[in-house]
Amino acid sequence: MHKTIVREVAAMKPGTKSLTKDVKWTIDEKAYVVKNVPYSILPAEENEYFDMDVSIRLTMIRDLMYMNEIPAVIDYSVVSDFEV
Repeated sequence: MHKTIVREVAAMKPGTKSLTKDVKWTIDEKAYVVKNVPYSILPAEENEYFDMDVSIRLTMIRDLMYMNEIPAVIDYSVVSDFEV
């Protein structure tokens, strides 16, 4: 006997508005901010989602900020081309 599982997958539709937000961390009482980070709204438990490449870049950016390699406040467009 086969069981069929049907799941609804959210898809980005043409003309979907590009959303951005500021992502903030505080590490050792120092604030770090990445401005204008792209994200999507999806009908799921957590409704705000970052693309996988964006998530990886955010982790890289956070680490570089913490090591004082880049400024503590930066616009995502500056680092959007970082290779992941």
